[in-house]
Amino acid sequence: MKKVILVLVVVMTLASLIGCASKPAEMTAPLTVATYPPQILEHPGTAWGTNPPQWILEYVSKGYKAVERMPDYEGQFVVIVNEEGESRDGASLAAARMNSQTRISAFMETRVRDTFAGAQVGDKDMIETYMERVVKSVSEASFNGFLMEDETWAYMQEFTTEGEPDRRVYRVYQLWTINKEALERQLQEILDGAEALEPKTPEKERAIEAVQNAFYEGF
Repeated sequence: MKKVILVLVVVMTLASLIGCASKPAEMTAPLTVATYPPQILEHPGTAWGTNPPQWILEYVSKGYKAVERMPDYEGQFVVIVNEEGESRDGASLAAARMNSQTRISAFMETRVRDTFAGAQVGDKDMIETYMERVVKSVSEASFNGFLMEDETWAYMQEFTTEGEPDRRVYRVYQLWTINKEALERQLQEILDGAEALEPKTPEKERAIEAVQNAFYEGF
């Protein structure tokens, strides 16, 4: 009788192990890091009870592409630069001394680099030198046609990744815009110039063409 019981226990244990092994592995949820946008504590309209400019609210909460989707900036590319300081006067002084063209070029460099990184064009290793040449040219370029549409300041409350209050800082924000067609013409000159310096092979030419065709979709 004991032998029968022992056999049954072994069989049940094996069946349990087999059942666990046959279950599909549970999908692990992707790790996400919460972000907490800064809060505007004070701005030029605070004393009169008015709201900050809508473009600042969109930019602070959603980023520059949200500003580009606003009706006021349809057909334009947007660059928002800022300087900060421990006081409003300090932030304003830093903004007055800022080289806006240098900051615009740095922003455009980042935007081009991100566009290349997100492009779905197959083997990008084949044209890595081409893309790096474009990025370098953009960082050194002076783009014609940017206009400063607006400037404002805000006293900001920043937060940690846990949502706890962090530092408070004054920032001066400048909104710069340029007509999309005007910027695309200048960017196309850079793209074509970098292509002209690349050694020609059919495979590389096809890859560069694919990148250029997809460039403005992600830009």
